[in-house]
Amino acid sequence: MPLEVPTRIPPHNLDAERAVLGAVLLEGREALPRVVEVLRPSDFYTEAHRAMYKAMLTLFDRGAPVDSLTLSEELRRTDQLQFIGGPAAIALLMEEASIAPHLGSYTAIVRDMAVLRELIQTSAHIIGQAFDAKEDVQTLVDDAEKRIFSLAERRLEGSALPVGKILKNTFEYIERLYERKEHVTGVATGFEKLDLETSGFQPSDFIIIAGRPSMGKAQPLDARVKTQTGWTRIGELRLGDALASIDGRESLVCGVFPQGARQVYRVSFSDGRATECCAEHLWRVHHRAWPEPRVLTTAQIATLLTKRHNLHSLWIDTPSGDGGHSDPLPVDPWLLGALLGAGELSGGALRFWTSDPEILARVAERADGQAASTVIDALRRLRLWDIASAERFVPETYMDARRGARVDLLRGLLDTAGVVEQHGTLRLRATSGRLARAVAALVRSLGGWCSVRRRSPRAPYVCTIDYAEPKELVTLSSKLIRTLTPRRPRRPTFVAVEPTRVTETRCIAVTHPSQLYVTDDHVVTHNTAFALNIVQHVGVTLRGTALVLSLEMSAQQLVQRMLCSEAKVDSQAVRTGFLSSSDWHRLTAAAGRLSEAKIFIDDSPGLTVLEARAKARRMKAEHGLDLLVIDYLQLMRGRAALDNRQQEISEISRSLKALAKELNIPVVALSQLSRAVEARAQRDFRPQLSDLRECVTGDTPVLLADGRRVPIEGLVGTAPEVLAMSPRGTIVSAKTERIWRVGRRRLVMIRLACGRSIRATQEHRLFSQRGWVRVSELTTRDALAVVDHIPAGVRDYADTVDDIHGDGKGVDIAWDRIVDVRPAGHEHVFDLTVPGPESWLADGIVSHNSGALEQDSDVILFLYRARVYREDVPPEEENIAEVIIGKQRNGPTGTVKVVFLPQYARFENAADHHRQPSPF
Repeated sequence: MPLEVPTRIPPHNLDAERAVLGAVLLEGREALPRVVEVLRPSDFYTEAHRAMYKAMLTLFDRGAPVDSLTLSEELRRTDQLQFIGGPAAIALLMEEASIAPHLGSYTAIVRDMAVLRELIQTSAHIIGQAFDAKEDVQTLVDDAEKRIFSLAERRLEGSALPVGKILKNTFEYIERLYERKEHVTGVATGFEKLDLETSGFQPSDFIIIAGRPSMGKAQPLDARVKTQTGWTRIGELRLGDALASIDGRESLVCGVFPQGARQVYRVSFSDGRATECCAEHLWRVHHRAWPEPRVLTTAQIATLLTKRHNLHSLWIDTPSGDGGHSDPLPVDPWLLGALLGAGELSGGALRFWTSDPEILARVAERADGQAASTVIDALRRLRLWDIASAERFVPETYMDARRGARVDLLRGLLDTAGVVEQHGTLRLRATSGRLARAVAALVRSLGGWCSVRRRSPRAPYVCTIDYAEPKELVTLSSKLIRTLTPRRPRRPTFVAVEPTRVTETRCIAVTHPSQLYVTDDHVVTHNTAFALNIVQHVGVTLRGTALVLSLEMSAQQLVQRMLCSEAKVDSQAVRTGFLSSSDWHRLTAAAGRLSEAKIFIDDSPGLTVLEARAKARRMKAEHGLDLLVIDYLQLMRGRAALDNRQQEISEISRSLKALAKELNIPVVALSQLSRAVEARAQRDFRPQLSDLRECVTGDTPVLLADGRRVPIEGLVGTAPEVLAMSPRGTIVSAKTERIWRVGRRRLVMIRLACGRSIRATQEHRLFSQRGWVRVSELTTRDALAVVDHIPAGVRDYADTVDDIHGDGKGVDIAWDRIVDVRPAGHEHVFDLTVPGPESWLADGIVSHNSGALEQDSDVILFLYRARVYREDVPPEEENIAEVIIGKQRNGPTGTVKVVFLPQYARFENAADHHRQPSPF
């Protein structure tokens, strides 16, 4: 059924249109420039007015005078004079022309009427798309937002201002500064020396605070993480991978952060499950004396376990067991469990070791009329036929199946070979260690507790199962009745934290609201102090309004951290509850100060840049806004339509810079640096601006738009047009912004089957069949995008933006397999930036340019603590942190020292210990 749109006359004002056109005819070249800045031909309601305005623009473009005579002649030349009503229509315009002082008002009326018509047209388009529902809902919403925002941006379009008017505003601003006589002209950070260098965070500035990914939250590369369809080593996870979650809700990998070689510890639990992680890894821990769970590090848990009353009292969450694949299984799960528990898996027939009539009836029911030979053939394909009892196992396809199938398999095992003991505890004996471990894994995957014990090498394995609802795991009436006794199930409690090895580690961030994921043996584990200190200073000391958009920590965690910092109370004492009476007094006083501060926290997970803009605009309108902080940038999402994460980050950074200008406030985004700091040949681990860049060696050929191949070192200081790849895979030309020498860096060489090779830094990104991938993550299983020949008629990137979703033409790239990845020593490297396509061709290999973060930001601050990287730091400098001003668009760069108090998660001003001694 076609969509019915009310047939009403669209908004318009013909008098205003005639007044504008008449004024242009009277004033000529003096009036038209003022109109051109505001109106387009499509803004006029009638076709006749559009035709006349287009003719005026044509005359203006040619440098010809614009009056009634030249306009009539131009319209006659294009056969449109009679269409617009002849010379009489032009004469009528001059009669109804506005006077020059009123031209701006009439032009605004015409523009506003045009915007209203566009709004109606856009709304009808959105309604039609919603009724048709041919696209993904998120795509529809995103398209609607984009269309509406484009109208809003047009309404806010401005024009150039004369220097005189700008000077007037500038002198007014200087007079205000003179009256204040303060060095800080923006939002003070509370750090005196930093404010001295930056004059505070300035309105409309986009500021990045970058530091090394937090020291911790890491696991070894060989630690396994549960995905939707099985297990994957943490070292093999990629952005966007779907993980199993604690409650079955969607959980995606949204951040992968190498943590380097670290000391790792084996964390063991009461039922025998265990995993490895570093000392700073985070856990959500429960205790019956705590009203709610607490987030603790591995080191804190190890400390708690030294107290006798905490043994077997601290436990972790268990997964719900939801998820798993729904592929057809070759043998009914209950039947397979019964065969593993009490079946003879050899010979020419199906035989059971039990004569229980209820079991045999259930076997017949689950076989569903299949011949014994059919079941035996399926067991052979599963490698479960003609095997000894000690060799039995559960196939992987059943271990990773949907929850119902796993429950059914356990039922078959426990119905035939299990025992229900007092209080509902279940026991299962097995001669196969592999089968016993599979039973434990199945129970743990469903949120249960299961230990596996063996008294001697000749004794059978005994699985002891504690499950919240044991009646769910048995179906035989004789066993079911014994599961009905009220009971409290055992939980996986911490029993030991022991050092094991030093190895390479990695941290991941996930999109699940709880930030939990499932690792080895179905252990559920967890996945900003400087910026928070600035927020506290703005809200508590300056009495300003600050908004924190937290994508990593919950609002309660942030407030707890701010409370400890404001009160100067040990955060460990707060987490464990060991507080003195003086601590309570300080916490109460700090809570009073914080409660009066205008600090707002929004911890919505998976926030998009459009949602962030909407929240900031609403906050500005309702409460005023002096500072916006986003924690942190890499967890924010852009538009779903973008092809890769790098384009998303570029769009996010541009949008945040635009938001800072729109609201006239400083926008602070927290970001995480790569491990490039640790890959330097020199042992200076201070972050540098080049750590945000991706670099190649000087002999790398750059393919220019004019067909030349020039080494990048020969282009330093120039800005030529280069060949690049558009988001839809076509080759376009684009102008570079800057080409420069970065410094000496560690390199990796990538060699392709075609013979091409490239030497680049580990953080440099190349376009593979997985999308943009860092050099450090590429393997010989990957293939890279290459350009073997330059197509004819290469277009400029700016001309392709409007048809960026494609026009049916094929892509211009091919794929070439990587045959070798190896270290390539250290060498001076170079970098270039290509706004727009954000790519270039390095000897035909599609290469990414440096990130948009550096280009869009006004200020970049790096945080550095020597104690994190070196053990030989003097005691008096252990808590010294450096705030490195890596970039300041309108001010100096340099380094400011502050003091970090780890027990309070607080930064403070450092006393000046280096004053020159007085001569007397």
